[in-house]
Parts: sequence; C-alpha cells; structure tokens
Amino acid sequence: MTQGEDYLDALAPVPLATTGRVVMALAAGGRRTIHSLDITQAFIQSEWQYLPEGNPSLIFIYPPNCVTEERGVVYEVLKPLYGIPNSARALHFTLDDFMKSQGFVAAGFEDSVWVCEPNEVYAEQLIVSAHIDDLLVSCADLPTLD
Repeated sequence: MTQGEDYLDALAPVPLATTGRVVMALAAGGRRTIHSLDITQAFIQSEWQYLPEGNPSLIFIYPPNCVTEERGVVYEVLKPLYGIPNSARALHFTLDDFMKSQGFVAAGFEDSVWVCEPNEVYAEQLIVSAHIDDLLVSCADLPTLD
C-alpha cells in the first residue's frame, strides 16, 4: 500500500447504522429472533485470494532492537492479520464468498448484508449483517439458527 494513493483498498464495506435498525425493526415486527455473533480469530480465517485487487505481497523484518536467533531473515505475511490495513477487506470478501456459496445474496445496496430465502437447508428466511467480524443474524425460526 502506498500512503495517500490506495487507501480505498484498506476499507471494508460495513452496513449503515440505519440498516442495523431496519434489521432490528423487521425482527421486532415480524417476530423474528436476533442473534449477535463474533467470529473468533476472524482475520486468520480470511484469505488474501478473495481481494479483488489481488494478493498483496507483504514482507517484514525484525526491528533492530528485537531479540531473535536469526539475523537478516525476511518474513512474508501469508494470512491477513489484525493491524494490517487491508485485513478487514480480505475478511469481508472471504465472508462474501462463503455467504454466496451457501445461497445468500447481497441485500441491495448493502454489500455486507446478505439474505437467504427459505430453501432445502434453511426453513425460514435468514438475514445476516456483518460489521467486520461481528454479525447480526435474524430469523423467524429459532431451530434454523442452530
């Protein structure tokens, strides 16, 4: 990444606050259950390969004052890690690929909200809203969420 040039590559789509309120209003009005989920070790579970701009080449060396057994070794970052600017973006596109593979479709203009209509896997409509690694899941049938 180059400072001041490609900062948009570091941004992950997140739903607007209004979208969260709409999901909660749909749940309240339609007698739906809402669950809040946190993806554990989210960044480690994501993949660089899903980034539309391609796989970044990130390397680092130990700082001069760091105690290490090997000097002059260069390390390549193979997985998105917390603190790397485009890791949240990699997580979003990994999650997007997974959701679409499960039959979900993006909800209109919100890239980080997915809807799955009832099918052979899910008995009721599911709505999933993702804010980086925190998910809001809404469904009318509690066993569907299990």
